[in-house]
Amino acid sequence: MSPVKRIAAVFGLTALLMGSVSLAHAGGTGKVEGEGKDLVMFTITASNVYGANQIKGAEAEAAKLGYKLTVYQNNFSQPEQDQQVQQLIASGMKPAAIIFWPWVADAAINDVRLLSQLAPVIQLTQEPNEKSWPYVKAYSGANQILIGQTLGHMMLQARDAAEKAGMKFKSPNGKLLVFQHPAGEKTGTERMKGFLEVTKDTPFDIIHTEFGPNSPESGYEIGSQVIPKFKGQFDFLFVSNQQAANGIIRALKDNGIAPGKDVYIVSGDCSGSLEAVKNGETFGTGIQPAAVEGALAVRTAAKYVANDKIEGDVIQLEVTGEAPAIDATPPAKLNYMPHAPAIGADGVAKTLIWGYNADQICASN
Repeated sequence: MSPVKRIAAVFGLTALLMGSVSLAHAGGTGKVEGEGKDLVMFTITASNVYGANQIKGAEAEAAKLGYKLTVYQNNFSQPEQDQQVQQLIASGMKPAAIIFWPWVADAAINDVRLLSQLAPVIQLTQEPNEKSWPYVKAYSGANQILIGQTLGHMMLQARDAAEKAGMKFKSPNGKLLVFQHPAGEKTGTERMKGFLEVTKDTPFDIIHTEFGPNSPESGYEIGSQVIPKFKGQFDFLFVSNQQAANGIIRALKDNGIAPGKDVYIVSGDCSGSLEAVKNGETFGTGIQPAAVEGALAVRTAAKYVANDKIEGDVIQLEVTGEAPAIDATPPAKLNYMPHAPAIGADGVAKTLIWGYNADQICASN
């Protein structure tokens, strides 16, 4: 199967597998090589596993293409990011393109508007909303609906596995406790859409949704408050990411609940240690390669600079062991990174995306 799905686009799959070439396009450079030009990236702190890997992938791809990459890191703070945008503007730098992950999308509208006056903006990780699209040329990053669909398929498999293990559900299809992204964050909203779409024929009985955990610390803190309230009332846990799940697992154990036996857990993405997946405490997780996301963002920016336009609506990259070759054709409006499920130790061991194994993708610093 091809590593790329292009939807509602003019070009076929073969164009995406070509080597680096130089093409003449009005307004663009005609080539993906940067020849020393500046790129700027706004993202989260490298003290976070996902942020560190994303930056690592972006830096490696920028070096490969001959771009000079400057990275602004915020500590999960929109006010800090606002200051960094002002800092870039005051610097007088004129980058070829800007890669921008808004920490709080609605609060960052003025930032993306200001950045768009400096250079073409490629939005990262959080898909643009209606307010930001006028200032954004393209999106590059995770397909959050696909991640939710993947989570849904794994949860259906978890239910089958639980039934085979003799687990007695607290409702016909099983009761589900959800630990979600912060309230209102588009990432969580889109993932839940995908999850509900996949499970609609035999839906889980969602008893409560708790918003906010995104780290082992916050997972443990929030889990320690929520789990006692619903102890004995749930069969399955939907957790936004594995970092949070690792903390929630501690809270389950504190309350005498055995993960992988009394309750089955699936997490949306794998940032953080995979030990709980390998030992069966987490049934499965989504492999969301941050380094690939960073690299794809740089590629998308380089392809936009080469053409000064987009072509088509969606490119969905499929899982491949090695990175596909880059060419100088235009990016799509939406450029989605590959995403894969990993169930148990065997699923973790078999994962390879763009040269990275699961442990490098999820837990490397």
